[in-house]
Amino acid sequence: MKSFNILLLVTIALFLLSSPCIDARKGKEKANAKQQAAVAPPANKPRQLSGAEMALAGAAATAFGVAVMHPVDTIKTLQQTTGGSGLNMFQAGTKIIKDGGIGAMYSGLGPYVTSDGCAGAFKFATYEWLKKIIKDKVPEEHQGKVIFAAAAVAFLASSVVLVPGELLKQRLQMGQISSVRQGIPYIFQKEGILGFYAGYSGVCLRDVPYTMLELGVYDNFKSMYLKFKNRTESNKWDELLAAAVSGGITGLLTAPLDNIKTKLTVEVGYNGFFDCLSKTVKSGGMGALFSGSVARVAWLMPFTAIYLPVYEIIKRRMEIMPMAAVTSPSPRASSIAVKGGHVQQQNLIQNVMNKNGLMGAGRRPAADPFKSLQMKNQRFAGSACF
Repeated sequence: MKSFNILLLVTIALFLLSSPCIDARKGKEKANAKQQAAVAPPANKPRQLSGAEMALAGAAATAFGVAVMHPVDTIKTLQQTTGGSGLNMFQAGTKIIKDGGIGAMYSGLGPYVTSDGCAGAFKFATYEWLKKIIKDKVPEEHQGKVIFAAAAVAFLASSVVLVPGELLKQRLQMGQISSVRQGIPYIFQKEGILGFYAGYSGVCLRDVPYTMLELGVYDNFKSMYLKFKNRTESNKWDELLAAAVSGGITGLLTAPLDNIKTKLTVEVGYNGFFDCLSKTVKSGGMGALFSGSVARVAWLMPFTAIYLPVYEIIKRRMEIMPMAAVTSPSPRASSIAVKGGHVQQQNLIQNVMNKNGLMGAGRRPAADPFKSLQMKNQRFAGSACF
């Protein structure tokens, strides 16, 4: 018992002697950690994207969404024309497949992806640039309202490339031209250069309010939702919800404008937007203005829920990527750059999508689904690609 007491006293003494040393060492370690934290740059700090990078993100996201939802757009287009008037979505889809095979659902995909992708580049680059100006120059309480005007300007910047692609797409969908190669010289010969902008007033009267609602409702809804949740940063689910809500509201409210635009693009006998509007109401009543509205909402809700969150994902990935990773070509891309500079952009887009689970990592590209369609039906397969 005596030896145990001696051992206990020795242990306590050693502990008391070592405590100051331990405290001093811990204090030194904390000081070193603070010094290193002050010197070391923060990891993955988001950088400001250039206009070209925003354009690339917008083009990739828009083209991706368009390609996924194109069959529903084809059904909607048929419902809005005289030949598809009164058909529901199932009947219109059945008629398209019966007349031209499954490939007919993808008529006009080539020019639409190209033109909408280019339009997305112009739209998002302009919109993001204007948003920065608004954030710096406009008082916070007025920013939500001014965002709608920025969206309108962004669409007008993109309309130069959007309208010709929209016209080619819809004439391919209705079988008025058999392919882009045949359609471009045919339209130019018959209607001149302005023929590619037939229905431009209808497109603007539809898409200026559409873009104002789409981007304005999206950003404002997202801001209100974050305030409600008492958060400052949005996640993928927030963006998905905001995009779906904005797509559904926008699609329904602009359905009559889309209907008139389609008639001006693929039919004749109208002297401008308001003449087409009055004739449509006179022949079919107010309900005729909402022909294809269900298909339009069924197309725009998932389309907006796809392409706006994809745009945010691509943008976030690019913000934390070093500039060299975005601008420096890979060895493979460099070796074939003379054959097509688009390869570098495709590699970047695919890498970003792989990292976010949008495509299987390492998956080989799927075979072109449209090559097989050329053997089945020349009219519709030819219209799906260039």
